[in-house]
Amino acid sequence: MTYKFGQWALSAVGLVFFACAQAFAGEFTVNPVRLDLGPAAKSASVTVVNEGTEKLNFQLQAMDWAQDAAGKDQYSETNDLIFFPKLMSIEPGQEAVVRIGLKTGAAATERTFRLFIEELPGLVKKPEGNGAQINFLIRFGLPIFVAPIQHQDGLAIETLELKNGVVSISARNTGNRHHVFKSLRLEGLDSAGKPVYGFDIADRYLLASTRKSYATTISAKQCLSIAVLGIEIQTDRLTETRKLDVARSMCP
Repeated sequence: MTYKFGQWALSAVGLVFFACAQAFAGEFTVNPVRLDLGPAAKSASVTVVNEGTEKLNFQLQAMDWAQDAAGKDQYSETNDLIFFPKLMSIEPGQEAVVRIGLKTGAAATERTFRLFIEELPGLVKKPEGNGAQINFLIRFGLPIFVAPIQHQDGLAIETLELKNGVVSISARNTGNRHHVFKSLRLEGLDSAGKPVYGFDIADRYLLASTRKSYATTISAKQCLSIAVLGIEIQTDRLTETRKLDVARSMCP
């Protein structure tokens, strides 16, 4: 899979600064957009292609990737990945290959990293007219997953609560490798079993042994029409569900 950067930045800025500014961002693609390493694949490569009209400069940095008690991504410096080059320049229409390898072998729990490919400032063009110039530099974090020696998958919905119209949900990865969320769907049914409420929660990764919490609110009118509230979590590996009988005292 290839991911293209650049066009989204230009179009978004154009809507806001059309009358007073010019915006510039490099256009480049990264392929693949994630790496899976392990005993069978201790090294890999990534191709970065300059699809713009100007030379692009990049710096690269490898970071250890974890998620804290609230499920937020945390990054710290690491020396466990070998990659080359650390700096690169790519002419228009050309490509560069980044080679990546492991210093250490697989462990009991999956290890996760991100290789940040960060665009550096290049030659600044003088804008036409009197408008100001805005430069957008893109930083892409390539996910890298190092498979455990023996995988074990687990997923648990630990909490589904409704208090004063506030829904609280928590989910834990009880396995030793990551999940990719496909959907997190909250649904309310009335006493006849008819859907009267639905809400989709957006998320991407749940790393090994990580717990994530989510919260949303339900209006008083909707809450009073719900007899049963349910959550279904689908990942690339497992599906888990949980239900809660709703009482009037739980509503605002």
